[in-house]
Amino acid sequence: MGIDDFFDDDYLDFDSDDDFEESLKSESFISKLNNFKDSITPKHLLTITGVVASIFIVYFINYRFNFNENELTSENTNILPSTTVEESRSETLSTTTSTSTTVAKSVPITIEDNPSTSLKALQSTVMVALPDCGYMGSGTIISKLGFIMTNEHVISDDGTNCNDYIVILISESGDTDPIPKYLAKIVTENVQLDVAILEITGTYDGSSLPRSFENMCIGDSETIALGDELLIWGYPDVRVDSFDSLGRIDLSQGFVSGFDAETNLSEKAWVSLSSNISSGNSGGGAYNSKNELVGVPTAVLEGNFSSRGLLRPINLILKYFDSFYFENCS
Repeated sequence: MGIDDFFDDDYLDFDSDDDFEESLKSESFISKLNNFKDSITPKHLLTITGVVASIFIVYFINYRFNFNENELTSENTNILPSTTVEESRSETLSTTTSTSTTVAKSVPITIEDNPSTSLKALQSTVMVALPDCGYMGSGTIISKLGFIMTNEHVISDDGTNCNDYIVILISESGDTDPIPKYLAKIVTENVQLDVAILEITGTYDGSSLPRSFENMCIGDSETIALGDELLIWGYPDVRVDSFDSLGRIDLSQGFVSGFDAETNLSEKAWVSLSSNISSGNSGGGAYNSKNELVGVPTAVLEGNFSSRGLLRPINLILKYFDSFYFENCS
């Protein structure tokens, strides 16, 4: 076949010049496609696969999150209005002894108002009982490890080692009596500060201890100023007759009315409140507007302090106790 035959129209079988150009374009596109395919490495394939998978996962998570959020919102709408923490409390405070005085007016707290705040304080505020000594007081769980802060005079010994047996009682709700829940021992104490640290060592019924405990975190008492409102959690009506007749947990409020110095201790050794504190509240917790533990209510029964509500500021306490026992809010 000669060169003329090669260029013969019948051999090439192109109807027109346009068909020939289209053929060239088709071959050019296929060549580019083949070149692109040859240039793709396993690394490129892995990257592309990862991008596609990521887009799918993000879409799936976003879809599930929105679905669950809507579902929970509709459920909470039905649950919250009917649930309260502090629906009721003792109508009157104990005024039968010379050492117990009434506290500030009670502040009802409901779950709708702030569920995490009220429930944490309810579960973390404990009654500290020494049956062999015959007295009780309040305390606060300050660490998930089970450390409790209270007043030293609440767990002081009468010379008979009666403080070897310490029972910790917990309130399941604001309108029920506290129940014996744990056993504790004294870890360390400071008589001058009237503060002691206890550790939960076992359960009252002999069951297994939980892995962690509900606790309140420590704030900064240096931020407390005159006129600030503080909330006081504790057991002002504790009675030492038996575990069958116990005072219920109480939430009260007071305004900061001043600060007092104490010789050889601090220029800000006491925070005074506008209301008195019952002896049963001793060792409980004083909280600022952020629900941070900033002081320990202490019933001082001597000298000029006998009729005033006083708190030991938490920053002073931290100077004399190892930070290991506390959980800082920050």
